[in-house]
This record gives sequence, C-alpha cells and structure tokens, in this order.
Amino acid sequence: MLRPFVPMVFCTSCAQQQDDAQKFCRFCGERLPGPALMQQLRDEAANIQATKTGQASQTQQANLATLKAIELARQQGFNGQS
Repeated sequence: MLRPFVPMVFCTSCAQQQDDAQKFCRFCGERLPGPALMQQLRDEAANIQATKTGQASQTQQANLATLKAIELARQQGFNGQS
C-alpha cells in the first residue's frame, strides 16, 4: 500500500530539511512555520491537486466556480455598486 506524499519542511533561510514539530531550524536557528500552518498548507495543496485531477468534491468544485466568476467579474470591471 502506498503512503500519501507528505512533503518535508525546509528552512527558508538555510534550506535544510526539518521535522514538522520543530519551532526553530536546528542548523541556523531561523523560526519555522510550525505544524498548524504546515497542515493548513498541505490541506490546501491536496485540494488544489484534487481539483486538477478532477477528484474535487462538489463543494470544492462550487467554490472554484464561484472564485472563477468573481475573478471574471473583477476583470470586467464590476465593482458591486449600482
């Protein structure tokens, strides 16, 4: 059975691989994003990937359609005021 891909955290300062639970880089001491933010980013990445592969839920598809409609309206100059 294949395990789902879980990207590792890398320090934005020294580019060394880190453990998700680390608060600071063990190599240079730079502050890391933390597990809560990393989980949120992973969830967002999974939603994007599901949308790209057509496996998105109906709610995700509806949200994507709404965002596309908002962007189209913005590009056409609609400002929501009468």
